[in-house]
This record gives sequence, C-alpha cells and structure tokens, in this order.
Amino acid sequence: MTTSLQIIATLAAAQVAIALAPGPNTVLVVHAAAHDRRLGYAVAAGIWPVGIFWAIGGLVGLGTVLTALPEIAEAMRIACGFYLVWLGVKAVRRSFVAPLGLPAAGDRAMTITEAFRAGVLSTLTNPKAIAYYMSIFTATGAFALSPAEQALAVAMMPTVSSLWYTLLAVFVSSRPVATVVDRGRPWLDRIAGLTMIGFGARLLASRG
Repeated sequence: MTTSLQIIATLAAAQVAIALAPGPNTVLVVHAAAHDRRLGYAVAAGIWPVGIFWAIGGLVGLGTVLTALPEIAEAMRIACGFYLVWLGVKAVRRSFVAPLGLPAAGDRAMTITEAFRAGVLSTLTNPKAIAYYMSIFTATGAFALSPAEQALAVAMMPTVSSLWYTLLAVFVSSRPVATVVDRGRPWLDRIAGLTMIGFGARLLASRG
C-alpha cells in the first residue's frame, strides 16, 4: 500500500470512528427518523455540506485562525449549546403536548427543512466536530497528498458520516423498530430531548 493510500485509509477509519461515537448528530438523526424516515435523511443531508466546509477549512489552515481568535470558537460553543438545549426542550414539550406523536394544538411536527437545518447547525457549531476537522489532516500527514487526493479525502470524510447516519435513519424507521418506537414514542421523545439538553448544558458549562 502506498503512503497516499495509507493516509486516505487512516482518514476513512478515523471518520468511521467519529461517526459511530454517540453525539448530538446521532441523537438528532434517531429522534427525527423515529417520526419519519425522510426527516432522518434530511438531518443526515444537512450534516454533509458542513463536513465538506470544515474539511476544506482544515486543509487551508482555518484551525490557525480559530486558535488566534478564540472568541470565534467560544461563540460557536455557546451557540451550539443553546441550540441543543432549545431542540431538547422542544422535544420534551412535544412528548407531553402530543403523547401519541401526532401534532396537537399549538404544536407541529418537524419539517424536512427544519430537519436539514438541524443537521447543518449542529455540525456547524459543534466545537468537537470543528476541532476534529482542524486537526485530523495534520495528525495523519494528509498535507503531503496531491491536490486530487486531498479533494478525494475532503469528499470522502463527510460522506462516510452521512452514509452512517442515513443507515441509522433506515434502521430506526424500519418496521420492527418503528413498531416498538410507536408504542413508546413519548418516552423516546423525552429521552432524546433530555439527551440533547444534556449535550447542550455540557457545552455551555465547558471552557474552550
């Protein structure tokens, strides 16, 4: 195996590991797909372009800028924390307003656009995702790749994550799982909401 292939394989393995690790994106996909498979797909689709953006940023040295301007990273951390708390509160509230998972007065289900936006904003402001993309190329020696190989790596990395989240959405919305989910939907919404609130609170309590 050539050095270039080794680097790309290492990047792929790292991306699989980061995608499989439970985090806000995982919770968002599961929560959305539990209501409608298309919503899970939309969250996964929203994650992809932001992954491309951060991967390109990592290659062009955006990490150096963020290090020199810590207030930007701090603002992203706070924004992500409040956004996750807001989504979590909405999910918990909905579990009581619409206990059967159906829209009720003063409440409505998430739309495709909102699900896509959730994937975008979660990945755009998540400091762990940013730190990962800003450091992975240095850690793997990817700067030694040719421009074409770097372009392949940039496209491959978020694609791996989005494919995993798409498969997760398929699994959660599959007939056997959906049957179980439908029976306990209010509790699933509460668990997902409290988990998002937990992720958000931990971000708000942390320091960059």
